[in-house]
Amino acid sequence: MPIAYPERNERRVAFRRVLEALSQATPVTAALAHLYGYTHPSQFEQDLERFQRELAVTVDDQAERLIRLEALMAPRAVLNELALDVAFHTLRKNDTGRGTLIIYGALEAAFPSAQKALLEQAVAELAHHGYLTTTAAIGHPILSYRPTRDLFLAFDLATTGNNTRADAVEIAQLWLTDDEMRNVHRLKDRLGWPVRRLNPALWALKPVFPDGRWSREVHPTLATTSVLILPDERFKLRKMVTSGRVD
Repeated sequence: MPIAYPERNERRVAFRRVLEALSQATPVTAALAHLYGYTHPSQFEQDLERFQRELAVTVDDQAERLIRLEALMAPRAVLNELALDVAFHTLRKNDTGRGTLIIYGALEAAFPSAQKALLEQAVAELAHHGYLTTTAAIGHPILSYRPTRDLFLAFDLATTGNNTRADAVEIAQLWLTDDEMRNVHRLKDRLGWPVRRLNPALWALKPVFPDGRWSREVHPTLATTSVLILPDERFKLRKMVTSGRVD
């Protein structure tokens, strides 16, 4: 609700000033007038005080909203240097664009100077933020791990130059405008992207589709082979295209 600055009633102010002037005739009436002015402020002074209180409340509320907005817009995770190195290494070694299984021993070989506990902690940190999934076994706290879609969304642009978010929006637009593109083989031919670029973008769109509308056909190179788009999926995809946001 907008806050209106109080308006002074000039006739009321003038009348009050006349009374104050008359009260100066004797020291007693002057003192009483001064006391009355302190205990009974004018309507304008009351309105001004109310305005200042409302303004202070509004500013405080706005500041709280800004704090919440900054929290939403701030980076979702702050990773230590070794965790970032593991993330970049995982994406550089990935040539499928999918959640290919990685044996933890291969990661240890790639980081021979890293302390065992710190390297395990780096993997655990990435898993905590949803960038990896891990498996364990007796005597092996981390036996293997896989990258998730969030790892590609968060770091693929910095690692490979592939903008997974923008690619996913482009695919969503094609699915909305050309039914033939819902056949992923035709989509791949149309875009001309290698699977390393195509699959992360497809994978980023998977949450839009419930079971039965995302082909579960196992393909040697593609994340999926076809999608079924009904009004619910069409609405979600259009919203994604309009906003430019995938996550």
